Amino acid sequence: MPGRNTVEEVLRLSAERGYTVFYRNGDDSNVLSDIVVAHPTSIAMLRTWPYVLIMDMTYKTNKYNMPLLECVGMTPTCKNFTVATAFMCNEQATTYKWGSTINEGEPVVVLTDRESGLMPGLDLSSNAFWGGDNEPC
Repeated sequence: MPGRNTVEEVLRLSAERGYTVFYRNGDDSNVLSDIVVAHPTSIAMLRTWPYVLIMDMTYKTNKYNMPLLECVGMTPTCKNFTVATAFMCNEQATTYKWGSTINEGEPVVVLTDRESGLMPGLDLSSNAFWGGDNEPC
């Protein structure tokens, strides 16, 4: 890792190992603000089984004080798999929308804790998407 900082090393190793990585810098800076990482096998599995997507955000429990979004898919045999992991600068709808670009289609079912930024960011509040009223269970 000579001459590289931690972020540069993560990006280098991810590319070297074939991971898909999306990242962006903060406004008017060269500081990383958001990063999404997914393994190629995870992406292939998501394309095969796009029906259920579980999304949950941990709230600033890391040393960078950034929210961590975990996206998990499910196979027809009820086995789960990690789709992608994302560190995000905030929990706003536009950030969730950007972070969900790993998913190329719309899942049939999305499980979430109804986080206020996630719902509009993924347009989960749409009756057309849900197929009914959006009442909590």
